[in-house]
This record gives sequence, structure tokens and C-alpha cells, in this order.
Amino acid sequence: MASQLVFRRFKSTSIIPPHVASLKEIGRLQSAHPQAHPQLFASIKSFYQNVPKGPAPKTVATSFRDRYYENYIKKDSFVPILHFLGVLIPTGYYLTYFKGGHYHASTEFH
Repeated sequence: MASQLVFRRFKSTSIIPPHVASLKEIGRLQSAHPQAHPQLFASIKSFYQNVPKGPAPKTVATSFRDRYYENYIKKDSFVPILHFLGVLIPTGYYLTYFKGGHYHASTEFH
């Protein structure tokens, strides 16, 4: 029951604003609300006219990370996994062999 009331309440209060940019609404708002002046709507209209339209322009990747992302990750390639393994395996070998406690540079192996 409570979920139905919440859903009904959500349904009645929409987050979508009314169409205040139409000429009919502007005239009605001017008579009902004197604070809604045409200058306000003109500034809103000029703002939205200056907003860029269409897709964003392509940017050139300059850093290593950006180029790597463009070449491998954005294209859904398997190569980053191979790169990760290519770094992980030698690093793990180095840590185990040289830092694992059994290697002594000044003496022979035990």
C-alpha cells in the first residue's frame, strides 16, 4: 500500500518543467506573474542559441595514456590484457627470485 502511495505521488509530481518558452505561455505568465519579464526569456533564449549543437569536435590525443586509450581500450581490444600480463609476469618473477629471501648477492645460494 505504501509503495503505491509513493508511486502515485511520484507520478503526480513530474520533474519535467512546463513549456514556458512558447509564446502563449509567455503572455499568460506576464499577466499572472509580473516578475516574468520578456528580458528574462530573451536572455534564456540567447543562452541556448549560443550553446554548441551537434557532436563535440574530435580532440587529438597528446599524452601516452590518451593515445593508449584511443588505440586499445576504446576499440575493445584484447591487447591491454596481454600488456598487463607482460608486465605482471616479469615483475612477479623478479619479486619472487630476487626479493623472496633466498637470494644473497654476496654469497652463494643456500
